[in-house]
Amino acid sequence: MKKAILSGLALLVVAASVSACGGSDNKSNEDAASSNNSTETKTTDSTPAKEETAAEEVIDPFAKFAEPTEVSIGRAIDPNYKYDGTDTAEDNVYTRWLKDKYNIVVKHAWEAASGNDYQQKVSLAISSNDLPDALVVNETQLRQMVKAGQLADLTDVYDKYASSELKAVYDSNPGLLDSVTFDGKLYALPETTLPSAPMTWIRKDWLDKLNLEAPKSLEDLGKIAQAFIDNKMGGDKTVGIVGTQQGGSLSSNFLASTDHWYNFSPLFFANDAYPGIWVKDKDGNAVYGSITEETKNALAMMKDWYAKGILDKELGIRKSTAEVVASGQTGIFFGPWWSAYNLSDSMKNDPNANWRPYIAPLDAAGKFNSNQATGSSYIVVSKKAKHPEAVIKMTTLHKWGKDEEYKTLTAGKEMTSQEVPLFLILGAGDQLEYAVNHLRQYLKDEIKLEDIDNINYGWAHEMATHVKAIKKEPFDNYDIQYFDQQADTGFFTHIYAHLNGGSTFVDADINWVRSIATAQTKTMESRWTNLKKLEDETFFKIIMGTEDISAFDTFVTKWKDQGGDKITEEVNELK
Repeated sequence: MKKAILSGLALLVVAASVSACGGSDNKSNEDAASSNNSTETKTTDSTPAKEETAAEEVIDPFAKFAEPTEVSIGRAIDPNYKYDGTDTAEDNVYTRWLKDKYNIVVKHAWEAASGNDYQQKVSLAISSNDLPDALVVNETQLRQMVKAGQLADLTDVYDKYASSELKAVYDSNPGLLDSVTFDGKLYALPETTLPSAPMTWIRKDWLDKLNLEAPKSLEDLGKIAQAFIDNKMGGDKTVGIVGTQQGGSLSSNFLASTDHWYNFSPLFFANDAYPGIWVKDKDGNAVYGSITEETKNALAMMKDWYAKGILDKELGIRKSTAEVVASGQTGIFFGPWWSAYNLSDSMKNDPNANWRPYIAPLDAAGKFNSNQATGSSYIVVSKKAKHPEAVIKMTTLHKWGKDEEYKTLTAGKEMTSQEVPLFLILGAGDQLEYAVNHLRQYLKDEIKLEDIDNINYGWAHEMATHVKAIKKEPFDNYDIQYFDQQADTGFFTHIYAHLNGGSTFVDADINWVRSIATAQTKTMESRWTNLKKLEDETFFKIIMGTEDISAFDTFVTKWKDQGGDKITEEVNELK
């Protein structure tokens, strides 16, 4: 279910989260190109325009090359993906559009299956210094290539050939280009990420029935969960706090930084613990968050809560957490702002189910902590590439859904990373904030519909055309009874998610903690699977009471001895 929601968000919520670039190893069913993309194309049959003005050269980023211009790439392939007819990853409806639109001919230097096979092929290309013109790489690979002097400096070609729309995306994500600039030179185009932090979602109708206040601290949250259980708010088998299901993780980690859905990240964060990511210790050195004293303290607390029944007794073995939420058996779970998209079954079963998100629990200092969502894919260009400007032009954003030429050439087909070479997720950093704030202003008649930018924030404008049929007065109260769930069923969930979850997230004061490493280091490639298994098994056993808290110290020793210390050295080199 999470996979489907993320796909929907990329398509609908963050309208414009896709660029005309591809080739990463993203799953094809999670990265469909948005028909709501937020920029427009211009067509010309000239070479990249070079007209002299009084003082500067003007270049049209949408201009067509006079002669066929070849770009060789390394390509991640989903072996299970089904193309239309005789189409292939190298020759399909999108690559043919690139040829027609820009005279850019995409050639595959090599292909590899998405995932480990692709990553190994990239690493081999780096070590042998045998690079195609362009690749999608992870952060570790990017740094290796910069250190080896293998990459083209993109500073000038980005300034000249990147469209104003592409530049606007990066301008709205402050610091993102700085993260790929070394010694003043731009060496990559990074992906952007959906904003995410795990909030506490609670049945407010249950709080109201028990005359309970919204939680702030961990202590508050524990008392609320216990009250729900004692008063059998979800029946005889009421679950206090439902979370990690079978096969799920206890928290987000540096390789899955946005994994805030149905796990227990907030319980760690409120203890100032950051398992799964790389943070700085008191001396400024990198340390793995899972081996810190703060994480040990968090596990001890969770062990106590599990013993009391506050945490789900079927933690880690339950087949579906979503079913517990939908059935009304629980009144508390953790999830990001878009969790409201998954509450429709709960509200169908009980139209009075008033799920509200809270910026809680806070830590002892009163801060709301969260790891920071980080991108993990970058487009890089070999310094041997003859036409780096062609790669920049391939990343130019297009308003595909409203570009008649594009729709004619592609027959309106929705593109995925398997058609689009050098695929990246790209979206304005303030899409959510813009949508939430303008919906609130429009409801109060502080602005008119035409005041909402339909070019760069098309999805916000689209939602505004539906919001007044759905949101009832008082407009600043987002309890479920102040929404008309039936007036516009096609848009109710979108409006409810943005005004309920989105507004709480946008208004929050969040203490972001960014992982030092966002990709695997060399030693991780051979050791990480076993180290992660050791961590997961130990943590689950401690929480569920089959191991004493002292097992944590044994875990730390084993983790260090089995490759952790070497990995920590490698991460410190990334600082």
